[in-house]
Amino acid sequence: MHGIVIVTNKVLFRSQRLLAQLRAIAFLPATAGDTPGANHIPYRPDIDGLRTLAILPVVLNHLGIRGFWGGYVGVDIFFVISGFLITSNIASEAKSGTYTIKSFYRKRILRIFPALFVLFAVCTALACLVMLPSELVRYARSLLAATLFGSNMQFYAEAGYFEPVARLKPLLHTWSLAIEEQFYILWPLLVAPVALRWPARLPLLTLVVASVSLAMSVWMVGHDPSGAYYLLPSRAWELCIGALVATLPRLRMRPWLNQTVATLALAAIVVAIHNFNETSAFPGLLALLPCLGAGALIMTGAGQSWVARLLSWRPVVYVGQISYSLYLWHWPVIVFGSIGLFLPSTATVIVAEFALSIVLAMLSTRFVEKPFRTHARHWPVNRVLTGGIFAMLITTLVATGLIWSNGVPERFSPPQLAVASYESMDGDALYRRGTCFAVGSHMAFAERTCLAHNRPLPSLLLIGDSHAAHYWPGLARYQDRFDVLQATHTGCKPVIYLPSSDPCREFMRAMLSEWLHSNQPDLILLAARWRADDLPLLAQTLADPYVRSAHPVLVGPVPQYTSGLPRLLVFGAIRGQPNLAQQALDPDVVTVDHKLADLAKHMRVPYISMLHLMCSANGCRVWAQPGIPMQFDYGHFTREGSQRATDLMMPLIENGKNHL
Repeated sequence: MHGIVIVTNKVLFRSQRLLAQLRAIAFLPATAGDTPGANHIPYRPDIDGLRTLAILPVVLNHLGIRGFWGGYVGVDIFFVISGFLITSNIASEAKSGTYTIKSFYRKRILRIFPALFVLFAVCTALACLVMLPSELVRYARSLLAATLFGSNMQFYAEAGYFEPVARLKPLLHTWSLAIEEQFYILWPLLVAPVALRWPARLPLLTLVVASVSLAMSVWMVGHDPSGAYYLLPSRAWELCIGALVATLPRLRMRPWLNQTVATLALAAIVVAIHNFNETSAFPGLLALLPCLGAGALIMTGAGQSWVARLLSWRPVVYVGQISYSLYLWHWPVIVFGSIGLFLPSTATVIVAEFALSIVLAMLSTRFVEKPFRTHARHWPVNRVLTGGIFAMLITTLVATGLIWSNGVPERFSPPQLAVASYESMDGDALYRRGTCFAVGSHMAFAERTCLAHNRPLPSLLLIGDSHAAHYWPGLARYQDRFDVLQATHTGCKPVIYLPSSDPCREFMRAMLSEWLHSNQPDLILLAARWRADDLPLLAQTLADPYVRSAHPVLVGPVPQYTSGLPRLLVFGAIRGQPNLAQQALDPDVVTVDHKLADLAKHMRVPYISMLHLMCSANGCRVWAQPGIPMQFDYGHFTREGSQRATDLMMPLIENGKNHL
């Protein structure tokens, strides 16, 4: 036993010596400035440069630039920066004895409110000009929520499948500001007392909060993806990453290590921007890549790495200095260009929107942000707080008035209002939400109800995503000819998916493999919002023996528009542009239709081209009946539209039945 103790002591002694040697190699000796709260500095140009690294990917992602599908991680970088700066300020002021909660919120109001409320005013004026009544009511609700810094919760509540698409929400991007402001309300109340009494415990407190929040984020990504994306509990850990950098003693790395860490951190962010996309399970563990990268760049930025010098380059710093205004203005520019001017996403339009966003950001920074930062620095706290409350009150009254007025319908004629009302259609309910149309990853599918075949009629299985489900109202009228079965799930193409944990894979595997193996319908309609990259999996599916034995019929894409069809019809009438809907047709659908037709011919599968049935040289069918549009959004059928579409396609379906 005595020998074991001696050996253990020797091992511990040598381990300590090794760690000391490694520290001597990697880190410089600590100084008095390397303590928590001491790394608050008046200005660091590399942090403005890091803001540039955050804002440009966000803007380019929203503009649809290839290679920036993961550009949304720029928001996460902003969260890290905010957590670092706010915690540095609190710790520094607590150490110097100058911290007060009123002065903290005074700074936040002067930093956030001026540009934000100018944006609110401009967006509200434009919304009144270019939005239908239901759209204006939804906008007013988002304005009210954004004013009260709760827009993240508002947009989370609107996360139903047929809620208006992002490009009808000019204030959608304010969800991240709401996250930050909610954090700023709670974090000082938690941190300031600890910073005043037990500053050495700040890192531990921050680590605990970060760990709990990260665990919630990982869990919510799998159980409530929208909540994981929009809500503070699953996002707070990202701000805590920055807070940890602010509260931990600063490690003064040797130049070679500083260079290495900074390079790897930049590479992590670039990888996230380039490789993540809208299907990534985000935030969760994936968000660690850009967040840890941002934290490491802040940590190494005080050194002289090549990354720090790049981020401190004057043009890069300038973009970072206008990043807040650029973030505010770029999204409304894109949205109002789409819904107000009906601009297509061409290269010329994208360049123009980017340039206009930069110009507006420069003007906003120069004439709105800076005056309040400079001229208001001596304003008393109560005056600033009163001014902030007054701005919130005025905006709240405006938003409430728009809601109470039902979106000012007097702007439109009765026939126009009748057409516009279809934008409020509950597509989820129309397509049998919660029974045969599973909406979201955890909504139940009633197999016994939707797949029960107990009638002496040929069975027809309708399978796919919402672009399959929207045929149900029409097919239901033909139940004297077919026993119509329905297996539809939001966002799930009727293909045999590659191995993954995706809900679509599980749903379609259960239908196309397990169910077809023991239940053979007479016909199976495969319909979806097809894209060109679906073809490889679709070919594999059509070659599957169980699918082929069920006599598949492939249904092509329907006409789709860059804006909702009802609003195109209304504003086309108002502006004297009867062909506005035809001009707003998505040209990519035609390409996909041709490719699907070729694939179906190659696989010897019947193909129904909805474009051929619904369109001619003069354009596509937009009215199901007089005054009733075919579709209630960019592409989903109204009840009457579904009935008209199935009337057109039924002869082809009957032809498939006759060949059984």
